[in-house]
Amino acid sequence: MEHPFEWNVKRISGPEYRQKDQLTASMVNDLRKAAECHRQVRKSAQPLMRPGIKLIDLCQHIEETNRRLVQASGLERGIAFPTGCSINDCAAHYTPNPGDDTVLGKDDVMKIDFGT
Repeated sequence: MEHPFEWNVKRISGPEYRQKDQLTASMVNDLRKAAECHRQVRKSAQPLMRPGIKLIDLCQHIEETNRRLVQASGLERGIAFPTGCSINDCAAHYTPNPGDDTVLGKDDVMKIDFGT
């Protein structure tokens, strides 16, 4: 962390700034890749979000598409958390389990949360 006083500015060398810029550029590039993946997953899932779909089927589609697009590789990249899919008055962080036959109804309000 830089010292707040101006007299300390000279203590930071050019190589330190170059290293800082490289780290920042790498992070920005990773965030761009994740954002593009997130956009494509949304685009593939939106046509499925219609009354009559089982929530488990929708969540599995989102997670499979997400894995395929990020080409999951251990701890370097992957799904950030299980897909959250809640209806109406159900709070966030609900994920349907296998065997859950909950279906999206015509008047339901659905909330989807997935991370890349």
